[in-house]
Amino acid sequence: MFSSLSRQRFWVTAFLVSTLFALIAYQLLQLTIFRRAALLELADRQHVLRIEVPPYRGQILDRNGKELATNLNVPSIYAVPRLMGRSEVPALTQKLSKTLNLEASFVRGRLERDKAFVWLKRRADFEEAEKVRKMELPSLGIVDEPRRFYPQGDLLAHVLGITDVDSRGMEGVELMFNQKLRGRSGHRDTKRDALGREIRAYEAESVPAINGSRVYLTVDQYVQYLTERALDKAYLQWKAQAGWAIVMHARTGEILAMATRPTFDPNQYGSSKVDHRRNRAVTDMYEPGSVFKIVAASAVLNEGKITPADEIFCENGKYRYGSKVLHDVHPYGKLSMEDVIVKSSNIGTVKLASLLSPDVFYRYVRAFGIAELTGIDLPGEAPGFIRPPSQWSKTSPYNIPMGQEVMVTALQMTTAMGVLANGGHLIKPYIVSRVVDPAGVVLKKNKPVLKRQVLSPETVQTMQRILTRVVDEGTGTNAKIGGIPVAGKTGTAQKVLPNGRGYSHSNFISSFIGFAPADDPMLVMTVVLDDPRGRYYGGTVAAPVFKEVIEAALIYLGYVPKLEDLAGTVNDENLGKGTGTKTAEAVQESQPKLLPAQAGGRVL
Repeated sequence: MFSSLSRQRFWVTAFLVSTLFALIAYQLLQLTIFRRAALLELADRQHVLRIEVPPYRGQILDRNGKELATNLNVPSIYAVPRLMGRSEVPALTQKLSKTLNLEASFVRGRLERDKAFVWLKRRADFEEAEKVRKMELPSLGIVDEPRRFYPQGDLLAHVLGITDVDSRGMEGVELMFNQKLRGRSGHRDTKRDALGREIRAYEAESVPAINGSRVYLTVDQYVQYLTERALDKAYLQWKAQAGWAIVMHARTGEILAMATRPTFDPNQYGSSKVDHRRNRAVTDMYEPGSVFKIVAASAVLNEGKITPADEIFCENGKYRYGSKVLHDVHPYGKLSMEDVIVKSSNIGTVKLASLLSPDVFYRYVRAFGIAELTGIDLPGEAPGFIRPPSQWSKTSPYNIPMGQEVMVTALQMTTAMGVLANGGHLIKPYIVSRVVDPAGVVLKKNKPVLKRQVLSPETVQTMQRILTRVVDEGTGTNAKIGGIPVAGKTGTAQKVLPNGRGYSHSNFISSFIGFAPADDPMLVMTVVLDDPRGRYYGGTVAAPVFKEVIEAALIYLGYVPKLEDLAGTVNDENLGKGTGTKTAEAVQESQPKLLPAQAGGRVL
C-alpha cells in the first residue's frame, strides 16, 4: 500500500513538475521568440525617451543685414503627473492657474492625465517661470525653447507676418518661406525610469537639428521707418479708416518699403484684431480714381492718336452722356491734351479714351498689369478686376478711363506707374532678395524681371514731362520737393455704396502715386488713404506723405539734390542718415527726345 501510494504520488508530482516546466518553456518561447518584437516595442515605449531638439528658425533681415525677425530662448513649463498624489492636484491647480494665468479647468485636466510629461505653458514669461521655479516641486519642470522675436516691434509687421507656438509661419514672409525658415528638427534618444524621469547617463543617440535658412529682404529698414512715420501722421491727422504705402525701386522692382495702418505688434499678435494684420497693400482692391488716367493718356499718345498740344473741349465742366452727366471739379473750356492730365479733367480724359476702340483701350489696361497678379513673393495677393469689352455697359467707356468700374491693388498701381519710370516696361516687383542656408550657400536669389514692353520710350518721356507738370503746377503741388524733380498723379475716388448701387458723396479713397527724380527715376511710391475725414483730395492728404518719404529717402540713398533749387526745403533731420548708394543695377534704357508740344494743334 505504501509503495503503491508513493509511486502514485511520484507520478503526480512528476506530471505537475513537467507541466510547470512546459508552461515555463512555453512562456520563454513566447517572450523570446513569438512576442519578442512586440515586447521590445512596448519596452521602448516605456523606457526609451526620444526628446525632440527644435531647430532655430532662420532670421529675416533687411537688405543691409539688419535683423527684422530672430529668436530668443524662453522658458516653457511642464508637469509630470505621475509624481503627484491625487490629493495634491486641486491645490496645485489653483496655484498654477493663478501663476500662469491659465484656466483652472485646463490646468486640472493636464494634471489628472496618467502621463509622465505634459505641457502646461509653452513660451511663458520669465516672471512666470521664476515663480514656478520657486515652488521647488519635483513634479514641475522648466525647459528653454526658441521663441520668434521681432526686435523692431511693429515695423514692417504686415510683411514679416507671424508664427504660431510651434514656430510655423502663419502670415507674410513667415508663411511664404516657412519651409526654408523652419529648418529640420533633431532628436536625443535616452532612457527614463519608472516615473518618467530622464536618465541622461543612458543617452543612446543624438541627431542635431538643422537650423533654418536666413531670408534677406529688399526692404531698407530706414526707408521703411520713414514710410511708416509719414503714413502714421496722415492716418491719424485725417482720421482715416486705413492707409497703406509702397516704395519701389523704379528700375528693378525691389520693394524698399511697404506699410499698412492700422498695424499690430507681431510679438503680441494674440491681442491684435485679425483685420489689423491684413497687408492691405497687396490684398485690398479698390477703384483707383484719377490716378488711373495715366493709362488713357499713355495709350492715346502711344497709338499716335493725339499730340500733347492738341486741344480738347471740356464742355465747361458738364458733359452729358445718355441720361448721365459727367462733371469736372472746375469748369474748363479748351484744354491741351497735356493740360487735361495736369488739371485732372474727367471730361477731357473720357474724350481722350474715346479716340481708341474699347478693345485697344482694354489691351493697354491689361498691358499695364491691371487684373493680373504681379507675382510678388508674398501671400494673399489680390488680382484686381476689369470686365472685358464684350461685357461693358453703355457707360463703361466713360467710367473706366477715370478709374471707375476697375479694381486695382496699390501694388498693381505702383508697377503701372513704374512703366512710366523705367522706360516703358512692366516690371515684376519682389520683396525677397535672397535665401541663404546656415552654411552660407545661396539657395535662392531674385533678380529684376521685365515682363513686357508696354510703351515706347518717346511716349514715356512725354508722360514724364506731363506728370512733372502735375506736381509743379497741377493737382499734386503738395508732393513738390525743392531741388528734386518729381512726377506724379493724384486720385480721389468715390467709394461704392454698401448696396453696390452708385457712389458715395462722403466716402473716398484718396491717393497719390509718383516717382522721383523725374528726369532719372529712382523711386516709385504709392500712398493710399481709405476714407479720410475733413479733407479728402489725394493731393491734400496723400501727396505730403510722398514728399516727406521720398525727400529723405533719396538723400539717404545717395541722391544729391540740385542745390540752386533746394531753397532750404530739406530739414536737418533728413541729412546724414547713412551713406547708401542707389539700389541694384538699373535696367538700361535709351533716353530719346520728347514728343514736341506743337503749337496750333487740333481741337477735339
